[in-house]
Amino acid sequence: MSGFLIIYTLIAIPCILYTGYALTAYTECPFWLTAVVYVLLTSAWFAMALIWNLRTNPKVPTRIYILISRIGYFMLGFAFLLLCVLGVRDVLWLSAYLLTPFKVVSPFEVSAAVPANLWTLGIVCFLSIYALLSAIKMPRIKRYSFADSRICRPIKILALSDLHINKTVSPTKVRKFVRYFNEQKPDVMILAGDIVDDFAQAITTQLRELKKLRAPLGIFVILGNHEVYHNALQWETTFASLGWQVLHNSGVSVENSGIYIGGVPSYAGFSPNPEQALRQAKNNEFRILAAHEPVVARYFNAQTADVQISGHTHGGQIFPFHFPVRWGNAGFISGAYPLEQTMLLVSNGASYWGPPMRLLAPSDVLLIELEPQVNNF
Repeated sequence: MSGFLIIYTLIAIPCILYTGYALTAYTECPFWLTAVVYVLLTSAWFAMALIWNLRTNPKVPTRIYILISRIGYFMLGFAFLLLCVLGVRDVLWLSAYLLTPFKVVSPFEVSAAVPANLWTLGIVCFLSIYALLSAIKMPRIKRYSFADSRICRPIKILALSDLHINKTVSPTKVRKFVRYFNEQKPDVMILAGDIVDDFAQAITTQLRELKKLRAPLGIFVILGNHEVYHNALQWETTFASLGWQVLHNSGVSVENSGIYIGGVPSYAGFSPNPEQALRQAKNNEFRILAAHEPVVARYFNAQTADVQISGHTHGGQIFPFHFPVRWGNAGFISGAYPLEQTMLLVSNGASYWGPPMRLLAPSDVLLIELEPQVNNF
C-alpha cells in the first residue's frame, strides 16, 4: 500500500501544480484566493488517502465517514475532469496562438485568462453533474444471443459485476439493485467479481438484501480483486452462506441445459486456471467461463470456453480514463470481442468505484440468451 501511495503522490503533485497554475496565473488573483485554490486541489487529489485512513477507524461514526467519502470522492472526480479540460484547452489555445496565422488572443493576458477560467469551471461543473446523474442510474441491460446445437433448451443468464457494495452503499440502494435484477427473470445469475468492496462484518445489512437475489437454476460467483483486498477466503465462505455457488478454478453443469459454467478467481490474489475450471465440461456442453479480469482470455489460456464473461474495467468509468484502462487491460475495455475460439463479453459494471461519476461509460449488466440451434438438412 505504501508503494501505491508513493506512486500516487508523484502523479498527484504535478496535477495539483499544473491545475493551480492554470487557474491562478495571469489572472491577478489575490494571494488568499490562490491559497484557497491550492488547498482545495490538494484536498481533492488526496481525498482518497483520507477516506482509506478513516474507513477502518472505529472512532469515526459511520454517518460522518459516509459524508466525507461522498464529498471527497466527488471532489476527486471533479479535480480529474478539471485537469483534463484545462489540459485540452491550454494545448489547443497555445497551439492556435503560436502556430496558426489567425489572430488569437494570448492565453497570458488577464483579460482573456479570467473569462476562460470561468468558462472552464462552468463546463467542468456541467460534466460533473452529468457524470453524477449517469452514475446513480440503474444499469442498462445489454443483450447478447447465442444459438448452439449443444444447448438443450432456452436459458437466460444475467451476468453482472462491479457492484462495489460497501458501507457507504445504503441497504435501500442494494434492495433496488436486487429488485431490478430479479425483474429480468433470469434462469441463472453469474456474479463476475467485485460484488462487494468491504469486509463482511461491515455490510451485514446489505448482505441480507443481496441474499434475496433469485435465479432458479443457480447463482454462481467468482472473486474479483476487491474481494481479494477484503479477505478473499472469508468472502468465499460468506457467498456460500448466501446460497451462491463459488467457482474457484472450478465449474458445474447447469441442470438439463447442455451448459457448463466455469469460474476463476482474480489474479490479484490467486492463479486463475481456466483449463482446470473447464476440465469437467463434457464435449457436448456449451462452455461459459466467468473471469473478473478480461485479460484472462489473452494470458491464461482461457480460449477453451465458448464465451468468457468479465468486468473489472468499468468501461473506463470517467472519460478520458478510458485510454489507460484500455492499455492496462490488453486492449479490452467494453463490449464484445470475438477471439480465435472464444467470444469475450466485457461489462462496464453495474455501479462505480471511487468518484460517483460515469462519463461516456454507462453502467450495464449482461443478459445472455442461449437457444438451441436447429440444423435443417
